[in-house]
Amino acid sequence: MHVLVLLLLIVECWSWGNINVVIDDKGGYNITIGRRVWLRSSRTAIYVDNKWYSSDDNTLPLTGISYTSGFDPNLGDYRDFQLNYDLVRDGIHTKIVGHIRDWYRAFGISFHLDTGDRPLTNTVPLDMDHVCTVFPSFHIEQIDQNDQRGYFTFEGGMSGNDGKHAGWWNSSSKVIQSGMQSGPVVLFNLTEQGEGDMLVLSPFSQFMATSLSQTKSNILEFGVMGSMLSIPANYIHSMMVFYALNGINEGIREWGQIMQSEYTRTNQHRLSDVTINYLGYYTDNGGYYYYNTEKEINYEETMVNVRHQISLPFRYMQFDSWWYYKGMGNGVSQWTARPDIFPDGLQAVHRRL
Repeated sequence: MHVLVLLLLIVECWSWGNINVVIDDKGGYNITIGRRVWLRSSRTAIYVDNKWYSSDDNTLPLTGISYTSGFDPNLGDYRDFQLNYDLVRDGIHTKIVGHIRDWYRAFGISFHLDTGDRPLTNTVPLDMDHVCTVFPSFHIEQIDQNDQRGYFTFEGGMSGNDGKHAGWWNSSSKVIQSGMQSGPVVLFNLTEQGEGDMLVLSPFSQFMATSLSQTKSNILEFGVMGSMLSIPANYIHSMMVFYALNGINEGIREWGQIMQSEYTRTNQHRLSDVTINYLGYYTDNGGYYYYNTEKEINYEETMVNVRHQISLPFRYMQFDSWWYYKGMGNGVSQWTARPDIFPDGLQAVHRRL
């Protein structure tokens, strides 16, 4: 019965909602909203033993497509379409499986790559702006003249605020400027001004090891960061293509709720945080004491004076990046107060405040 159902899938769209996935007999997959293609797949690939194995040149051949169903305790029922590949290294066959899951709750399509029962190792790694496993991957393209998709993404420091950018979803756009610093990508219809259909493309697991990358041929690829020398046996990573129909703002909120549901997280700690509920004093960029003190006194005395001379009932003080030891890229090298900043140490400053 499952085989029969799969054959129907190859020529028709299957979905429990407005977002659909279409899988053909060669392992290609399109994601559509309504009758329009929004994402068209590219290759599946593995970088191991310092070389690429890829579905596009048949060094990672597709051996079959199968179908099953499953249940996630947090997200519910799903259909699981399995793209089975054969990775042959030194005469040993390893089964690589790309799972495409269509969720009953109709919030999107998730992609899961099982890298098989052998470790994947390299002695010549790729750089951290590229990926060494590829699944899924999508063309960055304008499909036809009626295709009015746009994108925006978060990237870089300050939780992606420093490198956020937007543009047309076409082959001339540099969507991912740095794989290491890339964040979720939002696709939307420009003619609807971001108030209608939208997608969020984001990691769904292994968040510290995976990222998005853009190739020179304008393919958006998801996988393990290329700087990794080894991937353990039976490793699985996943990516979510989340769908919402009520615009970007509501869609981002719904995407966050799905992520919280999958990992059983709530807003409890955020809502009870002191910085959310009470007035505070900041020395961040734009503040008077951002890398600045009162004349002829150090930061310790400056902060103590501020605390005791301002009558406002603030409950906390924010010390920015001026008080600790720094290393590469001005990042933290030691979470320790510099003696020229706080001569008596951070704990003593806390007591005086």
